[in-house]
Amino acid sequence: MTPSYQSTQATQEPKYQESLFRLERRIPGRCALLLLAAIVLGSAGCSKLRNENSNAGPGGGGHTSASPDNSNTGPSSPPSSAGKGTPTTWEANATSLNGKDGQTFTVACSPGGAAHSVWGSDIYPADSSICTAGVHSGLITCQQGGAVTIELRPGRTIYGCSERNGVTTSPYGSYQHSFVFKTPNTEAVVREAEDQTPVLWNTSASMVSFETGKTYKFKCPSGGKESSVWGTDIYTLDSSICNAAVHAGKLASESGGSVTIELRPGESSYKGSTRNGIKTNDYGKYGQSFVVK
Repeated sequence: MTPSYQSTQATQEPKYQESLFRLERRIPGRCALLLLAAIVLGSAGCSKLRNENSNAGPGGGGHTSASPDNSNTGPSSPPSSAGKGTPTTWEANATSLNGKDGQTFTVACSPGGAAHSVWGSDIYPADSSICTAGVHSGLITCQQGGAVTIELRPGRTIYGCSERNGVTTSPYGSYQHSFVFKTPNTEAVVREAEDQTPVLWNTSASMVSFETGKTYKFKCPSGGKESSVWGTDIYTLDSSICNAAVHAGKLASESGGSVTIELRPGESSYKGSTRNGIKTNDYGKYGQSFVVK
């Protein structure tokens, strides 16, 4: 009987140890599964929290630059409350308000807006998207939306352009009505824009109302970029204003600054040259010209 008892003990003890071993193997596995589940649930919760936080309060935003042909997205629905003001869409411009010069309007732009066409800088022609101009001016963001107040103003003979807050506006010539944003420093901003029209380095003088002998003052931003210029001293009207000014020795590409041009009649031919790091091109007969003062 003793050998039989010892044999049973010998066979049962390894099975017992094996069971403990398997149990020990399963426990970490289950812990790992529980830990993995906790991480997944935690990540989902953080993701939801991040999404909720990104849609609340000021800040954030940004979007691609607006251009006249990027308005293919469908109309955005006005929000029930995107701020204090009349709900509007991102496509809406100041012309749709049917107001008179001097009137003010407060509109509420919906969150999650898409950029639409804007011309001008600080002073905008009335057919520009109000909400996108608000982003350009730094008053709201595309992501958050918000309320802005505009004042209708008389039209101008020229509207500048600039790149701000992810929105690049376009230059334009004469338009019958304008608008500006009502802020504590509105008048100072408008006076500066009226004194010198902001332009980009690829902006030509083609948008001006041409009148021989008339002068225009522009402001070029710092950090110049090369763009096409034709002529030497006398430049074709479709030449880059800022690059022509550098070529003429009136401006430095790095710092930018103010430039005054005078409109001149066309020439029978234009000769290119290299000056101050700018290479201009030859051209034949062209109807209108300008010189840098």
